[in-house]
Amino acid sequence: MAKPKKFYTPSFDEGFLDHCDDRIAAFYNMWKSKCKNNVIPARSDFDPIDMVEFLPGITLVDVDQKTLDLTYRLVGTNEVAVRGKDPTGDSVREHFHATTWEDTWQNYHHAIVNQGIVFDDMDMPNANGIIVGDETIFVPLSPDGEHVNMVMLYSIQREPSK
Repeated sequence: MAKPKKFYTPSFDEGFLDHCDDRIAAFYNMWKSKCKNNVIPARSDFDPIDMVEFLPGITLVDVDQKTLDLTYRLVGTNEVAVRGKDPTGDSVREHFHATTWEDTWQNYHHAIVNQGIVFDDMDMPNANGIIVGDETIFVPLSPDGEHVNMVMLYSIQREPSK
């Protein structure tokens, strides 16, 4: 399998908007529009009909409040194709799609504990071993505006950086 060419480069603030793909910016702006009074939105604030353009790249991950274990709840069709399998129902720790668990956990941990956004941009091999540019944004969801019970990701693939 081909190795990623670009170093892991997460961003934890809105600075990514200056250089991310327009689709990532559109998804982020849609999520942010649901943050009423700076409160994290709940899953129920999102109607799939209003998000049709994003659905193939969406991943929903359940967060166990006691253990912080992560489980794939829903994985969009583009994400399944990139991975070469559907990890819905599986543990994120055992089926993550990134270079290392530590990098993956850093992103989820920030979204959960700091209730913050994470933008991750790296070159990754797809299911065929071909290196593609992968931009992913992680956003927290909370039923009560306080405790993150789900992380929603949106990913797009592009030609890798040279």
